[in-house]
Amino acid sequence: MFMLAGLLGLMAVGVAVDLSGLMRSPDEGDDDALTADSSGDEAPENVIEGTPMADILSGGDAADQISGDDGDDQIAGNAGEDTISGGAGDDDLYGGADGDVIAGDAGNDSLHGGDGDDMLSGGAGDDLLSGDMDDDTLFGDSGNDGLIGGSGNDSLDGGDGDDALQGALGDDTLVGGDGADTLMGGDGNDLLDGRATDDPAYDDLLRDFLNGGRGDDTIIIGADDWANGGEGADSFVLSDDLADEPGMAVIEDYNAAEDQLVLIYDPAAHPDPTVEVQPSPDTADAMQILIDGHVIAEVLNAGDLDPASVILVAEDRAA
Repeated sequence: MFMLAGLLGLMAVGVAVDLSGLMRSPDEGDDDALTADSSGDEAPENVIEGTPMADILSGGDAADQISGDDGDDQIAGNAGEDTISGGAGDDDLYGGADGDVIAGDAGNDSLHGGDGDDMLSGGAGDDLLSGDMDDDTLFGDSGNDGLIGGSGNDSLDGGDGDDALQGALGDDTLVGGDGADTLMGGDGNDLLDGRATDDPAYDDLLRDFLNGGRGDDTIIIGADDWANGGEGADSFVLSDDLADEPGMAVIEDYNAAEDQLVLIYDPAAHPDPTVEVQPSPDTADAMQILIDGHVIAEVLNAGDLDPASVILVAEDRAA
């Protein structure tokens, strides 16, 4: 499988692809409200630990380390570069100002980065991750997660499960991971990747829906995925790996006047690749793309699709 870094490298060299003190409640039998006070003689970093109950924990102006433990906790880091861990339970975690590191851990958690370049990881469970401001990194991990980048140039990875990713503003990178995912780039020149992992335990035929939104987007399409570039001059990236899959990629809104079709191929498997197009036997006004006789994609409303419009790129240049 070709790697994102290699594809971005091709784009760079001219291939036309827009490709503290410890603070605890004296009564651990009740739900707790714990707050760090970083003023006065407090250490520059506060360590706050929750209880097995449902805690309300709040950091101060310094770089806090806050752990929720068990229970359905509410944690706010406030100012400073905070490290927040929800622990078990369904937690609400807020980073606040500056660049924070937030982990939901087990449970169905809600994570909000706030200002700064934040790193959010949902952990196990069905989580909601919102980067909010600046350039954030979001990882859904396991479960059916919702990831929203917000403003800034964000990186979103759904991980396992059936995830929904929305880049929103900025030039974002969205990777669905394993499962039947929905990727929406939003505004900006986004990179969307619908491929599953190489792990044979996962089925790459779970259909992803990829929508670039506004901007000049690069969309890497996996087996049985459905892709729509949205507004702008978009690049649809296919792979000869699709020839080995029973489900072909579907491209909904290819416009030959502004969009690109890019086909990454393995020179060992296809030393002298031949690209052909043919009318779809099943879908009116659709054309199929073939490499060496194998169907890999179907382009809807394609008109007279010219095989010469498919840009061939050897895999060793995209690795």
